[in-house]
Amino acid sequence: MVKNSFILGLFLSMGMACHAQFGPQQVITTDAALAKMVFAADIDGDGAIDVLSASSSDDKIAWYKNTDGKGSFGTQNVIGLLDNVGSVHAADLDGDTDMDIMGTSGSDDLVVWYENLDGQGSFGSQQIIANNANGAFFVIAADIDGDDDMDVISASDLDNKIAWYENDGTGNFSVEQIIATSANNGRSIFASDIDGDDDLDIVASSSGSEILTWFENLNGLGSFGPPQIIAPTALATVSVFAIDLDGDDDMDVLSAAPANDRVSWYENLDEQGNFGPENIITNLADGANTVFSADLDNDLDNDVLSASAVDGKIAWYENDGLGNFSTQQIITTDAPGTLSVFAADLDNDTDIDVLSASQIDNKIAWYENLTILDVPAINASKAIIYPNPVHDTLYVDIPNEDITQIELYNLSGKKVQSNLNNTNQIKVTNLAAGAYLLKIYTETGVIVKKIVKK
Repeated sequence: MVKNSFILGLFLSMGMACHAQFGPQQVITTDAALAKMVFAADIDGDGAIDVLSASSSDDKIAWYKNTDGKGSFGTQNVIGLLDNVGSVHAADLDGDTDMDIMGTSGSDDLVVWYENLDGQGSFGSQQIIANNANGAFFVIAADIDGDDDMDVISASDLDNKIAWYENDGTGNFSVEQIIATSANNGRSIFASDIDGDDDLDIVASSSGSEILTWFENLNGLGSFGPPQIIAPTALATVSVFAIDLDGDDDMDVLSAAPANDRVSWYENLDEQGNFGPENIITNLADGANTVFSADLDNDLDNDVLSASAVDGKIAWYENDGLGNFSTQQIITTDAPGTLSVFAADLDNDTDIDVLSASQIDNKIAWYENLTILDVPAINASKAIIYPNPVHDTLYVDIPNEDITQIELYNLSGKKVQSNLNNTNQIKVTNLAAGAYLLKIYTETGVIVKKIVKK
């Protein structure tokens, strides 16, 4: 089943339950004036997760190099200037296995991308995908038409439009293909397989209405059906996310609504996109602007993160695996006017750290996950993994151990390969270049190793 083209939570357990604890705020920059969004990806191909920002007062899309792979970040590198930039996203758009960058301009109605010219973070000039997205607010990339390249999807605030743009595989995009013109003040979109038919549907928020909807990809080629209601009374939802929250292997939906300070989730009842009533996770996120999900405590389920602008708070909510969440656990209250939260392994210790963007103090910051992993007693050094870096096929051997399963995760938390049949090798040909975590199951424990796809 196709799960999530954007960012899934990292099911990276070491064989025990841990309670996540986060360290103090570590500032990456205070030079992102009116910071709108934060994102993370390996921009320069060195296996470390770098950080991206979009800031609307100085009109900048920028990135920050993870200089040591452990969360020490360099100075701001400006990728491009966009008037009233709304969002930033990274994906390989031209098929050369490095991360290109997308952004939106709300003032100029633009959806654009910047080519990563050398795979090391040197970017080309602005390339326009669309210039008619009135009040362009949000952009993501996903393979909408099933042809193994990354298409682009946008939400625009002033024309209530969700549209997608077909990629020819080299970064040339079609004219807009409209998914909907009913997303009243559309602010957030997410691509995921909502109905279990192995293609990517679209979930959309509407900050100007009370309706939370999804749109079915009818043929797997990007023809979309009419809006289907997830919630008829989701008051002014500004952020959505789709992930399995109750362990039944279908995509549930999360939402954040600033008007009632609420983070909620909706259960996908039948793997076909019929949703249950609102389940409130918290109503204490004052001015809730963003919701995100990842496995923060390494217990094989997906926890929830929120960013709330009025109280300047980044918080998380522990999942018991069935969609029952803990009370609010505060990571920081020092993110005034925060509009964005993200999660990725920034210090290469196999747990998921947290990032924030806050507009009042122009700050991009991160918070280390201090979870102590209790790894089963297997000597990881005896695992033979070759070649590493790898281009095509990765071979795995552990002397005197029977391998029962191999899984591969990217550093943003998505399981990208699972090998059920041939348990001593895994094909990586179609993966983008960068670092991944290889999880090897044996009869006596688990080994986690870092690999690099070249």
